[in-house]
Amino acid sequence: MDEPSGVGPILEALNEDGTLYFWGGVASAIISWVLIPLFGLVAVYAGYRLYDDETKTMGAAIIAVTGAVGFPSWLAFLITGM
Repeated sequence: MDEPSGVGPILEALNEDGTLYFWGGVASAIISWVLIPLFGLVAVYAGYRLYDDETKTMGAAIIAVTGAVGFPSWLAFLITGM
């Protein structure tokens, strides 16, 4: 049989050791601070999955906290009227 091609097998291979959640969380945390704060929720989810599935607790905490702070700070910015 042919090996499966496409994005699915690549993502599964990256996700085996948590690399996908780590780099996805880092990218989401940065995007939440710079462009779109809603990405902070994605960073929190990625940090939670890293904490839950892997042994990378420090990286998971940093990603989750960065995302968690970005979203409420954006809401506070909107509430205060800029």
